[in-house]
Amino acid sequence: MPRADLVVYNIGELVTFKGGPTARPRPGEAGILRGAAVAIRGSRVVEVGPSSLLRSRYTALEWLDAEGRLATPGLVDMHTHPLFAGSREDEFEAKLSGVSYGEILARGGGIYRTIKATRAASREELLGLLLERLYRMLWGGTTIVEAKTGYALKPRVEVEHLRIISEAARLTPQLVVPTLLAHVPPREGDREAYIEEFRGAIRAAARQGLARYFDVFCDRGAFTPVESRILLEEAWRAGLRLRMHADQLEYLGCSRLAAELRLDSVDHLEVMPPENARVLAEAGSTAGLLPTSIMAMMQAERPPIKAIREAGVPIALGSDYNPNNMTPLVQTALQVAPYILGLTPLEALAAATVNAAASLGLAGIAGRVVPGFRADLVVWDAENYRWLGYEWGYNMALHVVAAGRPALVDGRPVLRPPQR
Repeated sequence: MPRADLVVYNIGELVTFKGGPTARPRPGEAGILRGAAVAIRGSRVVEVGPSSLLRSRYTALEWLDAEGRLATPGLVDMHTHPLFAGSREDEFEAKLSGVSYGEILARGGGIYRTIKATRAASREELLGLLLERLYRMLWGGTTIVEAKTGYALKPRVEVEHLRIISEAARLTPQLVVPTLLAHVPPREGDREAYIEEFRGAIRAAARQGLARYFDVFCDRGAFTPVESRILLEEAWRAGLRLRMHADQLEYLGCSRLAAELRLDSVDHLEVMPPENARVLAEAGSTAGLLPTSIMAMMQAERPPIKAIREAGVPIALGSDYNPNNMTPLVQTALQVAPYILGLTPLEALAAATVNAAASLGLAGIAGRVVPGFRADLVVWDAENYRWLGYEWGYNMALHVVAAGRPALVDGRPVLRPPQR
């Protein structure tokens, strides 16, 4: 009999997304199996099939009974800012009293306040905070995390923060995708000199293999489209893949850069003109949408979902976890996406798994439950995928498997961050 390290069996409904990234998923195309099991060896799926068949076919070191519940690919958070110190809860209260985020930023708050707190923290403190956050994400079903820098402001320190992300990645079963982010320029000083300094940091990060992606915040109060193009082109020449924050606060033409550059993902898009959806489609970019960020910013604007759908642009979801949006679970983004963005439960699930993996350049190894892929799986406290978003407000992950290792069983963590 073939051997498996783990078999998850008695799955009531298994959503495999066997067909890969999709712009508009439908039940008939989602690879839904009933009465299924998943056999895992090492960190990979080796077989998916009827539960009765796999139970009789394999000997396994460990068996995990799904008890007739829903199982899906592990969640993929394609947009996070988890490396920071400090908090900004008073700014949350200020926003509720009518103060805009732009005003908070102009006063030296927002990102600039977090930069100050992060600079004051030790390396060990930052690593500990990052690990705590990654494991909290893991217990909520997030098995792949894109992790950005962006709170150092000094380019050479941003590179050092990539080293912290790299160390944390070795201490968690999650796949961590490191991203060097040009978040905001200094409030004072020579912007051209700063751009040149950041270009040097991009080359250093690429040369040392510390980053997979480069990202830039192109918007009012951040970098202009011209500055963003300079940095993105430098990153592409250095061998990094590209993504971008665009059209969140004010439309400056940022999302149109997708027509000129090879952007895997263009994120936010709250004020993107509907006609730019065609630009994303022609460029092959993913639309990275962040519903909890919309809530945290208290924005009335919404991304042009209808135009994005009609253009055939795949939608991905991220938590946008950061000190202005303290939502560590992309599961929460999945749950609120039907209410904030009008996504169907299946659209939201695809956006937080197969499409999010594609947005990170992982379409060939992750985001689906098929043989040869990473063995990332969530068993939910739900009967079928339609419950995702229908019921919400608590952690619905019952069992979580990351790279073949059980991390959460019966709602209790079995993997915890290393003691430091």
